Amino acid sequence: MYKSLNTGNVNMNVNGFEQTLALAKKYGFGSVGYSPDSLKAEGFDTFQALDLMGQYGVIIADFGLPVQITSKDGFNKSFPLLEPMARMASKLGIHRCCTWMLSFSNDFDYAENFKFHTDMFRRISEVLREYDILFGVEFLGPKHILHSGKYQFIHTLEQFMELCDAVGTGNIGVLLDAHHCYCSGLKGGDFAKYIRNEREIVLVHLNDCSPDIPVEEIKDSPRYYPGEPGSGGNDLHGFMNALKQLKYTGPLVVEPFSETFKKLDDNERIAQIVSECMDSLLKF
Repeated sequence: MYKSLNTGNVNMNVNGFEQTLALAKKYGFGSVGYSPDSLKAEGFDTFQALDLMGQYGVIIADFGLPVQITSKDGFNKSFPLLEPMARMASKLGIHRCCTWMLSFSNDFDYAENFKFHTDMFRRISEVLREYDILFGVEFLGPKHILHSGKYQFIHTLEQFMELCDAVGTGNIGVLLDAHHCYCSGLKGGDFAKYIRNEREIVLVHLNDCSPDIPVEEIKDSPRYYPGEPGSGGNDLHGFMNALKQLKYTGPLVVEPFSETFKKLDDNERIAQIVSECMDSLLKF
């Protein structure tokens, strides 16, 4: 396992790729999350980006899926964006592409939506597989989201792994978020019983929740960074120990919706806090 910095997840206002790499290097992150499209917009070609990563000793671990997956029309219109981005990501040495999926639908019942997502995710995964890229998807656990639409959909890890099996491409797995696991009823390391090998975990989000709110009432936000005042609802030590038992070797990313970070206008301080809270978990 290694620490990865996603500046957008922690309310950092960073001025471009080089500043992101510099902060990552200074505070002990082995990688960052960054979009190939952002590099292109900043004027970097592949060789310049690789050279800069070499200078700082920091890689790009993952990028966000450019395809819209909440409707058939949106998917069909945006799907052509995937192949050129995957090609560029491969040249940059990025082997993980991630997104999240809704736990409800107003259009499809569970069976219809399962087929829709199976077909859609298979097409996405097949393109990514050609470039040796894993496809990670985050399921949403909070009950208030589940009840936001007419039909309920996948909201547990067990259900999501059934979807991965139905896709069947071998390169789709879970973006494992501690908060969503907890809200779906999997505290600490309980998620491990659904994971057959570490390749089924594409990326990990670390975060926590309040111990004073019943799990059925916990919202998607706020979330806390590990150790933040007010946190402690989840067993993050158990969560980390389960990852170690599974021999997970991929990136760890802190993703809180932290009120502390919203009030901080200091990239250096945020990066330091994130790094230190991850170090405290990696000790166990």
